Amino acid sequence: MIVSAAPKAKAPSQDRGQRRVDRLLDAAADLILIHGAEGLKMDMVAKQAATSPGSLYQFFPNRAALLTALAERYGAEIEAIAQSNVRRQAAAPPESIEQAARQFLQPFLAFYEANPAYVLLAEASDRVFAGAGYDFGEDDQVALNMRQALQPFVASAHQTRLETVCKLLITTAHATISAAIKLPPVGKLDWLAELDALIIGYLRGLV
Repeated sequence: MIVSAAPKAKAPSQDRGQRRVDRLLDAAADLILIHGAEGLKMDMVAKQAATSPGSLYQFFPNRAALLTALAERYGAEIEAIAQSNVRRQAAAPPESIEQAARQFLQPFLAFYEANPAYVLLAEASDRVFAGAGYDFGEDDQVALNMRQALQPFVASAHQTRLETVCKLLITTAHATISAAIKLPPVGKLDWLAELDALIIGYLRGLV
């Protein structure tokens, strides 16, 4: 999550207001792909969203508040993916730790590919939030959900290590996927194949 002392966004009180907020956040994400998080300006967002600056400032008092809301939306989506993974695997249990790990991580890869602005925002957070930084606070919840998914396959002697292992693997996966999605298609596939080999090879030692 973002840690910032900036004024917070105003929560919309009606569905129509929420749709306006979503449109503004979508516009900010589109512009980050063009100008980067550091180059984003409030007047750009208003123009991209086809709304007035006054309407924008009604919900977001400044750029930091806007970007904080965008990052929090991404974080909520990531946590929802992790929880959905656990429910899906409970309904249709995987047959091996390899299958469990791949089923758990694949939706995150799809999220990163669908939301490249998330990567750019996270990378620039130390600068656009004046040193407050993006701490990937959702990682702890994701690691907990991953532990639930893998626990049935892990030998009893390694159960105490599993939480630390999951945190390490999630952090590694985030960093690798963030770098891979910027590469040409062939290079991206190579990086993701190596990530898969690294994770699966490590997990086999826990069975």
